Amino acid sequence: MKLRHLIAAALLLLFVLPLLAEDWITIYNDDLSLVRSRFTLELKQGRQNYNFDDITSRIMPNSVIVKGSGIRVAEQNYEYDLAGKHQIMAKYLDKEVMAVMKDQSRLQGTLKFFDGSNLGIIENGTQRLLVIADSEVQWIQLASLPTNFYTKPTLAWNLIAARSGKHSITMTYLSGGFSWDVAYNAVWNGTRLDLNSWVTINNRSGKAFEDVNLKLIAGDINQIRNQYLRAGRGYEDGIMMESMADKAPSFEEKAFHDFKMYTLDQKVSFANNQTKQLELYPPQAVMAQSVYEFRTFGRGVQSLIKFVNTEDQGLGKPLPKGVIKVYKADDDGNLEFIGEDRINHTSRNEEVSITTGTTFDLVASSSVRNQKTISQRASQREIHVHVKNNSSERKSINVLHQLSGNARVSFTELRYAYDELKNTVTFTVNLDPDQEQSFFFRELSEW
Repeated sequence: MKLRHLIAAALLLLFVLPLLAEDWITIYNDDLSLVRSRFTLELKQGRQNYNFDDITSRIMPNSVIVKGSGIRVAEQNYEYDLAGKHQIMAKYLDKEVMAVMKDQSRLQGTLKFFDGSNLGIIENGTQRLLVIADSEVQWIQLASLPTNFYTKPTLAWNLIAARSGKHSITMTYLSGGFSWDVAYNAVWNGTRLDLNSWVTINNRSGKAFEDVNLKLIAGDINQIRNQYLRAGRGYEDGIMMESMADKAPSFEEKAFHDFKMYTLDQKVSFANNQTKQLELYPPQAVMAQSVYEFRTFGRGVQSLIKFVNTEDQGLGKPLPKGVIKVYKADDDGNLEFIGEDRINHTSRNEEVSITTGTTFDLVASSSVRNQKTISQRASQREIHVHVKNNSSERKSINVLHQLSGNARVSFTELRYAYDELKNTVTFTVNLDPDQEQSFFFRELSEW
């Protein structure tokens, strides 16, 4: 007997679960999110009006998709002219009002206009038009609340229901107000970066969300709205995720179309106007190297930390764009901040370059000399470079020069490496402590 009751209860639960309210949010990089809500509506049979206001204030009304068994949306109006003095007065034009003045006198009649500074009333009895300064009015009495009075953004639906009773509804729409990026924190020991990554999510959508299923999309997506709507339909077979209260939240990464998708393995809540941080990846120990670079005609020698995003180097994970902050331990064991940089979306096997700042003891300068025209279709100039190491350690400085599309190096005092993709040449200068060196090369431009 008890077994039959348990089976009946389980079957009942299976029917009830799809009716429970639930939200899904997919957040993109550029102030865009896709919201999917599942809820129930108590409807009568036939055609009826229903105001639904459990939406964000940044909703894109032309993106709304409503699905439900036995219901159809015949008409939808987005009401965003929210309640306020100006809005209410505008809805009361040509209706009876009474204005109580600061001297306690009362003026009663038909409201003809209200511009924020003055109101015009056709006085009862005399039919005179009274133009009254709004600053002289203590309060205004209205006969009743306007019927189209909204305190928050609302979707006003005209629905057709095939039957009366509860209907399970799934609504999908696009909204602004949600954004996310990644903050990376790294500790540098000279050969290794101990890297932590945190997702920072901002909710400025005008709506709080409780226990939502969260997905993040990394990539620069062309904002064609229909594309997002098609993606939203893929959620129709979503299943409620199990509660995992004993486990810290973590993201599962996978390829999604030409982008990267990160799905949180637990539900999460967002208050409106809240910033929330969640760990993207567990801490990673990444092998890296210190590099010094001077770009001709630039200011100072830049200190960089570079690594290749591969698994054998300790990472090998897609890195969403964000800011990376770098720290280094002092002799007393305390961490000190040594610089930050912004990285773009970086896939596996690509190089990551972090500029931490301008070096203090490495000095470099460049100048142009002996610039001349060789012919009507060619010119030449010399680039002179001077580098100096004022530190107590041996240093290597990479001197980078950007070539124009029709230029090449015709002569050089030092060997160089050529990057065909970037059209740059790199000279590597090794300097002992307190050593300096000068060199030059010729750049030939032909057209």
